[in-house]
Amino acid sequence: MKNFILKTSKPILLFILFFTSFAIAQTTHIVNNNTGTDADFTDLQAAIDAAANGDIIHIQQSSTSYGNITLDKELTLIGRSHSDASYTSQVGTINLADGCSKSTIKGLRTGTITEPFVSGATHIIEDLVLQDNRISNISNLGIYGTFNNMLIQGNLIESGIAIGQKTSNLLITNNLINGSSVSLSSVSTLLFTNNVLSYWNGVSISNNSSDLLNISNCIFIMERTVDRTINLSTSSGTIQVTNCVTYNYNSPNNYTFVTGANITLTNNQENIDPLFVDRGGLGDSTFNPEQYDLSLQAASTVIDNGLYQNYNFKEVGTPTGLPSIKIDTYSPTVPKNSDITVTVSAKTN
Repeated sequence: MKNFILKTSKPILLFILFFTSFAIAQTTHIVNNNTGTDADFTDLQAAIDAAANGDIIHIQQSSTSYGNITLDKELTLIGRSHSDASYTSQVGTINLADGCSKSTIKGLRTGTITEPFVSGATHIIEDLVLQDNRISNISNLGIYGTFNNMLIQGNLIESGIAIGQKTSNLLITNNLINGSSVSLSSVSTLLFTNNVLSYWNGVSISNNSSDLLNISNCIFIMERTVDRTINLSTSSGTIQVTNCVTYNYNSPNNYTFVTGANITLTNNQENIDPLFVDRGGLGDSTFNPEQYDLSLQAASTVIDNGLYQNYNFKEVGTPTGLPSIKIDTYSPTVPKNSDITVTVSAKTN
């Protein structure tokens, strides 16, 4: 940690941007809706409308939401964090529209992520990344347009996930999911791995396709004074559950997988405490992920499971691959034209 001396003769505005070289030209835009700040845009949708394919938009922290947006270009949207106190970037509903292939959304607190209604849609959206966000729910992607190659990783998903049948090559991994249901209708290649599912009354997962849904290395927890099952259902497809663990924190009450036709259970551990470092109240009816440490203790028997396997999961949602900087302390009042001492901390993510 270092001290920096800054003059107070005029307003101070600090942006530290880190650029990566790409083969195509890019422009980085700053959006900030806080009063009295100097940024390229105050309105996020206006920034999207003005941007060109391949551009990057940094969305600064604010106590005021940036509102609903429609993403219809190849853009990278980056927030400061989704849950870090005073450093949260919030948006409303995100509509993934025709033209948003190869887009990345990270470090945001969002409402529903969905797609807009398009009658007779024939467009294809490919190579999307949703990473390190706090998402209210993911709803009805692949109902109108076709979605191919999507990575959903490192997110906090407060409610459920519903993926339509016009999707393929979907990887859902390293997410904390607090919703009661996950409904997947992908037509090919469904991988659901290293997620933690924490709904307090038990979760349901449905495979509405004719293909295989592979669930592996996931942790299912809850906290109720009753026995519950993880309801697995499929119509014409199959479900394979491998190397997963279940636990009801109101032991001796149980939390187990349902069995049935077209469901294969292999090498799972039921009613075994995964031994999180600090789960807080996760698994009951509260959800305060910024207070948790869901890494696993050394004594855990499921050390290959969970959020941190092959990924640096962050409970507060600082975006992966981007350094972050904070002003920790500063002198609140100083004489005019005097120096102000500011303590700044920075870290990689």
